[in-house]
Amino acid sequence: MLNFKSASALLLLLILAACGTREGEFPSLERRSYEADAPIAAPGDSASAPFVLSAEFAAKIDALQARHIAAHGAYLRELPAVQLTASQAARTAPGSEFWVNAHLMLSRLDKIRSDSVAALRDFDALIAEAGARDAGIAAHLTEVQRPMADDVAQQNTEIVRLSKVIGE
Repeated sequence: MLNFKSASALLLLLILAACGTREGEFPSLERRSYEADAPIAAPGDSASAPFVLSAEFAAKIDALQARHIAAHGAYLRELPAVQLTASQAARTAPGSEFWVNAHLMLSRLDKIRSDSVAALRDFDALIAEAGARDAGIAAHLTEVQRPMADDVAQQNTEIVRLSKVIGE
């Protein structure tokens, strides 16, 4: 059986032999003709025209953001009471008054934030519509939408956490 050193050396020799030509010489490392003809250049910054949103499109965006802000504000106002009720229900049996009350409050909290989720969904549709016309506008709108998406993601996380605290 070959030991590791001799196997490594044999493998190295086979690799080097594969690099050689039939005449036993290694290929030249000089530039080839096609490499000298047209040097590779980095692509220049394309001066794309700045995109302009129509007044109607901008009004839709503003309306969606306003819907989200209102729903998220209502969610944040109700959240502390639901968190307190959920923590109280965590120490009670399923079906108890605290447990039922906590589930009701959590359900109401989820309903309060529903317009925020709907606004995010409608914003997604707006981005898809804009993307069909111009990918630059879609990318910009995605960045504009990011705070809304982050808020909804935090809401989702808190709803799931509170549901676990209350217990099923």
